[in-house]
Amino acid sequence: MPDLFSPTSVGKLTLGNHLMRSATAERLSNSETGRPLPALASQYRDLALGGIGLIVTGHAYIEPAGKAHPQMAAITDDGLISTWRETIRPAQQAGARVMMQINHSGSNCDPTVNADRISPSGVATNDLTQPRAMTTDEVERIVRAFGQAARRARDAGFDGVQLHGAHGYLTTQFLTAATNQRDDEWGGDPERRRAFLRAIIREARTQVGDDFPLWIKLGVAGRAGDGLPLEEGAAAAAAAAESGIDCIEISHALGSPAESAEAPEPQFRFMAEAVRSAVGPDFPLALVSGFNTTRTMQEILDSGLVQLISLCRPLIAESDLPNKLRKDHAYEHLCERCSQCWPREPGEGVGCHNPNVLTLLEDTRA
Repeated sequence: MPDLFSPTSVGKLTLGNHLMRSATAERLSNSETGRPLPALASQYRDLALGGIGLIVTGHAYIEPAGKAHPQMAAITDDGLISTWRETIRPAQQAGARVMMQINHSGSNCDPTVNADRISPSGVATNDLTQPRAMTTDEVERIVRAFGQAARRARDAGFDGVQLHGAHGYLTTQFLTAATNQRDDEWGGDPERRRAFLRAIIREARTQVGDDFPLWIKLGVAGRAGDGLPLEEGAAAAAAAAESGIDCIEISHALGSPAESAEAPEPQFRFMAEAVRSAVGPDFPLALVSGFNTTRTMQEILDSGLVQLISLCRPLIAESDLPNKLRKDHAYEHLCERCSQCWPREPGEGVGCHNPNVLTLLEDTRA
């Protein structure tokens, strides 16, 4: 059985261990241009020194219409390539692999950033403003934009690209019947609702080549009522694997299904089980959310359910968590998942602001 801290390979990508940092919106980019700030390079370096095998960047927008919020990073033009190369180099030199997550937020854009919000069918996914339905030309333009963003990431020296297909953003909006009410080649039944997913994978693969790691973070199930049903999410995972994806990181779609709230550690295990059945026993999978103990992480690996354990908020509080877990297998991370992570002022970046956790961190450093 694989050891959590042993090297592993996913396709052409070799990692130092089975732990990955799930994409986390760092909010450390210029609000106007999306160009990453120097502090982002420091954050990635600290994660690498902390022992993580793979760092996935916070989602970067592929075109201005897909920008979700202020200080979201951009990968919209070739002029950003050199800055990204310098941003990730310290982490790579410290031993981690770094992958860029690329995204279009669709209707989930902040209207103060994008007043003209677009979505597959003009269906709102939040209470901010009403989006408008995309034209066929806009769908095709965005497919091409995904491909060009993937190519820029490769040219910037990233070790791979992860498409964002989760959390209610544009790809999820296409997959979900409640938000995709089209009756054309991009919607009308489950297979056509998966056409956008297949198209962005094919376009990205065309741009980066057959040997470059191309992954996806996929929302496999959503909230009751208007979310993605589990069986359709599992079918989407199979479609992604068939279309050229190398690894699927499993997360939630538009909202989280109710059963995840009562699920044992890790909370999305039932989604991973459905995806494993859909993609077969050998396809590489990663699972995020709800891991508390090294024991559970190792048990999940031993079962063969997934190959990678993905962590988000625990690494915001403790960038050196992997080293702590390696040193003491009984160690439990300090994160309380209270969502007190967002920056309090521009330029501060994501960070832990929970006073209880901060006190414990000070005690461990004393």
